[in-house]
Amino acid sequence: MSGAAVAPRLLAQNRTGLYTPSAASIPLFSNRQADSPPVEWHAQPVRGAKHATVYRYVRDDETNATVLEGSADAAATALTYRFDDDARLHPILRFKWKPGNLIATSDPNTKAGDDYTARIYVTFVSDPQQASIREKAENALAHTLYGETPPHAALSYVFTQKAAVGAMITSPFTQRVKKIVVDSDPGSIGKWKCFTRDVYDDYKRAFGEEPTRISGIAIMVDTDNTGEKASARFGDITLTARP
Repeated sequence: MSGAAVAPRLLAQNRTGLYTPSAASIPLFSNRQADSPPVEWHAQPVRGAKHATVYRYVRDDETNATVLEGSADAAATALTYRFDDDARLHPILRFKWKPGNLIATSDPNTKAGDDYTARIYVTFVSDPQQASIREKAENALAHTLYGETPPHAALSYVFTQKAAVGAMITSPFTQRVKKIVVDSDPGSIGKWKCFTRDVYDDYKRAFGEEPTRISGIAIMVDTDNTGEKASARFGDITLTARP
């Protein structure tokens, strides 16, 4: 989907280098006021998407806590939070979500079907020593146009009923984004599910190399390619050391 195409630009380095806050600075949704916008996060438009996903804080009756809700109607926008951290020191990603519906015509293997009710990205900063010749050229162009250097790579944890749990799928838009299916059960609709991932191990399995530093995370609910509707709720997201 278009969101995958834009993923290499998500959470980019700016002209001065890395973003300095650590993963400990990730805002907790449960501490926010319901019926308000997530102002601590940056809304990243998706190139080519005609409509924007709407994100807001809401009170969830089941958890009795404030959560983030995303709603898309033939729309796509990423909600991003930038920080700088080391995947070797803080590899444990914990998150939970409640998908609102299935996307009937989705297909994780095609551009036309690459939409998701719920996904969370972890992005990794570009390292000139690890960049290919093509990547260096793309980064130079992006830096000239946007004043930012795209991440070296991204992991995208997704909910989809169209692939098995544990499947790792290369984005149809770029080799630098690997999608990992963490839930594929249609019975998950309307239910809270909790997940724990080791992003260091996932990165090494996905790309066959040591990860660069983490540059941030992004949340996305998107249906810009399928033209369908989708919604999901997200609980607090944390990135910590191994127990």
